Amino acid sequence: MKIWYSSYQLVPKGPVNSRAKTKFRKGAILRIRFDDGKVGFSDLCPFAEMGDRPLERELKQLLQLKPSPLGERSFYFARIDADARAGEKNLFDLPVVPKIKNHFLISDILRFDLTRVSELEAAGYTEIKVKMGWDISAETERLDQFCARASDQLRIRLDFNMSFNRDRFLHWFEKHQSWLRPRVEFFEDPFAYDNREWSEVSNRWNIPLALDFAPLAVKVAAEGAAVLIVKPAVENESAIIQSPQNQTKKYVFTHYLDFPLGQMAAFYSALQVAPKLGARLLTCGFQQREIYEHLTFQDAIKIDGPYIVPPDGMGFGFDKLLENQKWIELS
Repeated sequence: MKIWYSSYQLVPKGPVNSRAKTKFRKGAILRIRFDDGKVGFSDLCPFAEMGDRPLERELKQLLQLKPSPLGERSFYFARIDADARAGEKNLFDLPVVPKIKNHFLISDILRFDLTRVSELEAAGYTEIKVKMGWDISAETERLDQFCARASDQLRIRLDFNMSFNRDRFLHWFEKHQSWLRPRVEFFEDPFAYDNREWSEVSNRWNIPLALDFAPLAVKVAAEGAAVLIVKPAVENESAIIQSPQNQTKKYVFTHYLDFPLGQMAAFYSALQVAPKLGARLLTCGFQQREIYEHLTFQDAIKIDGPYIVPPDGMGFGFDKLLENQKWIELS
């Protein structure tokens, strides 16, 4: 096996979430030639605030064939891409393509132009995900204004990245529940996962909770979580959805706020499980055009309202763009 990489930087237009501290994310596109001669591409985009190691360390572990969970998934998707390219197959050219809808992501509600609410609804968005946690008081006031402009059909998903503890979250919720309950589809990671506390809050207060930030061992049996957020870039979606304890849960598949190649690998994963999950696969999160400064690769993914149109090419696509990258052999 030989590995080449082409590094990149993702520069956010604003804060990505309340845990993010860095001004940019450093990642790499991987080009892997497997022992059978097939060549595939994948993304490797560490997220330090989510526990990943720096890019240099992740690459070193790949070279040593001792990958982290993030690196394991990069190998996994590169293998899928390699097989498809060898067979001259586009991975999104399926006999029946499930139609997967996406929410619109607002990473900073304080900077969001509220006049766009009606524009988003007209474009077909029925779910909006809002990142919270920098300034809860100001964000809550702005969110109330947002909801006042929205139709009754628009559903809100709030992602707190564990900004609260249990008591502070309940205090905040009880203060605002009169207008939150009719609007909010679920509350994602309001405080760090604890099976007892999440079950109590979910059952006693009838609050729909969604779990994202947790080890795989927790997600396969996550009591108290009505919805599981699945990020194929860093976790095995099959282990989560096949768990006997998760057979009544609902799912939202999302990208890892990573490079467009990684976005399409995650989208592919959702397409594979969509027929089995049916209505338990909720509106997902594969759009991020407004999160980072301009990327040529992002332009290859077309947007059709809340839907995405995969890029042309073999495997996960992006053929011409990948050919033009400067590749460095990992050694």
